[in-house]
Amino acid sequence: TITKDSKAARAFIDFLETPLAHELWMAQSGFVTPHKGVNKDAYANDALKKQGEILSNATTFRFDGSDLMPGKIGAGAFWTGMVDYVGGKSAADVGAAIQKAWDEIK
Repeated sequence: TITKDSKAARAFIDFLETPLAHELWMAQSGFVTPHKGVNKDAYANDALKKQGEILSNATTFRFDGSDLMPGKIGAGAFWTGMVDYVGGKSAADVGAAIQKAWDEIK
């Protein structure tokens, strides 16, 4: 989304759609792209290259449950709750925090 329309903003968006823009990011660690026009050898390492191949060859696209939740839950309490759970917080505590946030927006 362009928040302030200008020729420069549109040129930047156009650039972001090019293979070159993606390849510059691919050369950094931690970026994969579904762009089919990129040079796969631009990936920083073999693991990222393989992940990029899996992504670009995927035939199914799915949303997770948080995409269907209100923002305060899906991008808030649920997201942080999952991070907390993986970090060692109990499922009961995480569930209670998510439920509390849900109750607050009803």
